[in-house]
Amino acid sequence: MRAPSLMSVLATELYALKEGLSFDLDTSLLPLVVESDSLAAMQLLSKEEECLSHEGVLVTEIWRILLALYSCVRFVPRTANTVTHRIANYSLRVEELCYWLGDGPL
Repeated sequence: MRAPSLMSVLATELYALKEGLSFDLDTSLLPLVVESDSLAAMQLLSKEEECLSHEGVLVTEIWRILLALYSCVRFVPRTANTVTHRIANYSLRVEELCYWLGDGPL
């Protein structure tokens, strides 16, 4: 299932993060450290107060999952995480929801 195409870039980043965390919650792949190149998403997730923006529902859901997983998220520049960038580009060409365990796409 793809993210709705009318979502903002920030909402799409948060949606992808939520889907990945939901998958981890189902499979219990622990320990987990989540890295993202979306500084705006990481800033929203690091705030203590409730997010009242359009993306607030996604932020609240991500917080709920992170608490259940005892996991953390952190910002990593895109230049330091080329695998994630390649997977994101690959996802633009496929219709179905994909998960990779082990080696990602070439």
